[in-house]
Amino acid sequence: MMAWKLLWRSWRGGQLALIFWSLVMAVVVVTAVALLADRVEKALVKESSHLLAADAQVRTSRAIPDDWLRRADDERLETVQMALFASMVYSGDNNHLAAVKAVQSGYPLRGLLTLAERTFVTTPEFFESVNHGPPAGEVWVDSRLLPILKMELGDSLEVGEVTLRVTKVIVEEPDRGGSFSLFGARVLMSWQDLNASGVIQPGSRVDYRLLLAGEDSDLASYLAWLEPQLNSHDRLLSPDEAQAGIADTLIQGRRFLILAGSLGVVLAGIALALASRHYAVGQTAAVALLKSWGLSARRVRSLYWQQTFWLALAGSLMGLAIGWLVHESLVFLVRELLPVNLPQAGWRPWLVGLATGMLCLVGFALPALWHLPSLSPLAVLRRDVPVHPVSAMKRLVIGLLVILLMLLWYSQSIALTLAILAGLVVTALAVMGPGWLLLNLARRLGNRAGSVWRLALANLWRRRGQTLVLLTGFAGAMAILMTLVMVRTTLMEQWRWQLAEDAPNHFLVNVAPHELDGVKRLLADNQLSSVGWYAMVRGRITLIDGQPPSDELVEQNNALRRELNLSWTDQLPEGNRVEEGQWWEELTHFAERHGVNVAPVSIEEDLASEIGVTLGSRLTFSVGGLTFDGVITSIRSLNWDTMTPNFYVLFPDGYLEKYPRIFMTSLYLPPEQKPFVNTLLSQYPTVLVIELDMVIERIRSMVSQVTHGLELMTLLILGCGVLVMLAAVKLSMAERLQESAILRTLGSTARRILTVQSVEFGALGALAGLLAAVGAELALFLLQRRMFEAPFGLHVELWFWGPLAGALLIGVLGVLYTRKAVRLPPLQVLGNLDI
Repeated sequence: MMAWKLLWRSWRGGQLALIFWSLVMAVVVVTAVALLADRVEKALVKESSHLLAADAQVRTSRAIPDDWLRRADDERLETVQMALFASMVYSGDNNHLAAVKAVQSGYPLRGLLTLAERTFVTTPEFFESVNHGPPAGEVWVDSRLLPILKMELGDSLEVGEVTLRVTKVIVEEPDRGGSFSLFGARVLMSWQDLNASGVIQPGSRVDYRLLLAGEDSDLASYLAWLEPQLNSHDRLLSPDEAQAGIADTLIQGRRFLILAGSLGVVLAGIALALASRHYAVGQTAAVALLKSWGLSARRVRSLYWQQTFWLALAGSLMGLAIGWLVHESLVFLVRELLPVNLPQAGWRPWLVGLATGMLCLVGFALPALWHLPSLSPLAVLRRDVPVHPVSAMKRLVIGLLVILLMLLWYSQSIALTLAILAGLVVTALAVMGPGWLLLNLARRLGNRAGSVWRLALANLWRRRGQTLVLLTGFAGAMAILMTLVMVRTTLMEQWRWQLAEDAPNHFLVNVAPHELDGVKRLLADNQLSSVGWYAMVRGRITLIDGQPPSDELVEQNNALRRELNLSWTDQLPEGNRVEEGQWWEELTHFAERHGVNVAPVSIEEDLASEIGVTLGSRLTFSVGGLTFDGVITSIRSLNWDTMTPNFYVLFPDGYLEKYPRIFMTSLYLPPEQKPFVNTLLSQYPTVLVIELDMVIERIRSMVSQVTHGLELMTLLILGCGVLVMLAAVKLSMAERLQESAILRTLGSTARRILTVQSVEFGALGALAGLLAAVGAELALFLLQRRMFEAPFGLHVELWFWGPLAGALLIGVLGVLYTRKAVRLPPLQVLGNLDI
């Protein structure tokens, strides 16, 4: 009961507000991150089965054995059979080699099929989602099949010996892995029509699939029975394998969230430590009074333990509630990137948030209060009684250990924990070094300025320990916020300039030489222009410097296992840059040195590195069984973001023209001219149209939503930085009150003192903004070079708005918080310096 009374009295006296809100902020940051990560992980595990259209999938080249189906039925599993094969389909006199998929009516077991009744539709209002396959007698097809076969919905399509009616257009299949296929238009038919079609004969090349869905335990039991029966030609796919790419992205996103949350906890912990130290100073007289009443040191320590526990519990519960609201805001901001149905979070995020609050008080508050029970009762009467608090070094070590423990629990990775901790320490040291130099320079400049500037800058230098802590917290938080803002406004605008509104969003591939002039005329008639036409020859690298590549090298590099697209040009293509060697016009006496039958070769730098070739390496190419040699004369870097055709291997004119070739290009097709695809494919059915318009729009939406979410997290971190400032100012409040009283006694006006404080906090904010601009510029440099691969340029606006925003933010907050120093009468302040 006494602990409650003491806690309530301290709360009413305003002594615990900063401790409480610092604790709440630490719990808010961690809880928001943990809840979001947990819900997304659960959703992705659930939604990953949609990539297989089932909970598990078996792929085989043989018909599904009956005993597999019987066993699945015994295990109470749902099953669906599929068969995938290539077949000619006909509509009147027109035909096309299609990618046919025959499915049972239960397909898909997980996820939905998206259909439409119009071709090439992109607006969701025309979409229809179903959880079943086509009925017998009907067939659903890709949009591009209709213009290729000059048919419309409702017409008949012949698949082998059966005639089916085309009733729907396929927009998306859950297990397709993309919105288009490079091997022919998709045709989805009923399993019931498969035998009647007669297209599968002994020796036919067919990919059979068995889809499985059910309870986890039943599925695990079935798969344990099935796996020993699979041969080398069979493959079992689980959701984890289908989800591998998304899992990598999730891990990267989780690491960023952990980093952001960790920085917030560190800043909140610093504020908590500073506020606790101020609270401990104010409790000296109270503890001495308790001991003079006869309470033992053990009883006093118990009282403060109880107060700490109840404060931690209340702050943690408040933090959990606010953290839930923040995480809901994050979910709203990035809702388009998340699965439609996010499951509720488990118990772990709530436990992590609660434990964070408890650990923060143990690690940051208790060390500051630990010495109180050992105080002498004489402290009630004498203020010169020595006080021996826990040393700053011990408090720092305890704080770091608590941070290490929390990081290890958050990340569940020792390597990531040590990396984050090392990064935080290095960042703090990197800020404090330049910060000390800036403070020293400001003090020297202040000595030459007027009295207001001299007093303000001298105050910063006199409290340089606290000032450096403030600089570290604010500069770190502001640097992250400035980096995100610039990424969103500058780097993203640069990316959007590369993918401008009229950037190419469709590729035309497989245009035959005799069709090229006709396709060009068709584009011109519709006022459409391409980025230029590129010829392609399919060829394979067979020898490197006269020797076949080793089996290990072939296994590691897909470029040596497949045919490459070879092309030729006299001009260096846009977005290409020669990194080593010489372009064609700079080559002299090449034929004399290597022979007229040897071709100069320009190769992309990553491919060159992967297959281990350099300038002067000799490559042997095979094109349709015919071979020729080439010597590498240049190594190029490519800009893959230009949405124009790029080639790993280029030749000059005159070397590949004798080989069979096709042409390709890219162009921008406005939404209102989307029906042009119908016209093109109806006249040139062999042309492959790759549609990227929906992909580009999706990426733009993702970029915008992700940056909104990151900005919200950064604002939380900035809030933690504000708490650090308030805690540091509160720690020096008694000193500020004393200074104000003395200055007012000597004749200074309240307005002049507020001016000094405004200059002091404004200068502190400007220095923090300047350091933040340096950090943000460095971060942007790394992002531009490593991630965006763009040339670096100074962001002048950072160096202006950073110090200005810092001066305004910290200046206003600091003055508002310290104006108490000029409201109290000087005599009252001097009579009670413990206020």
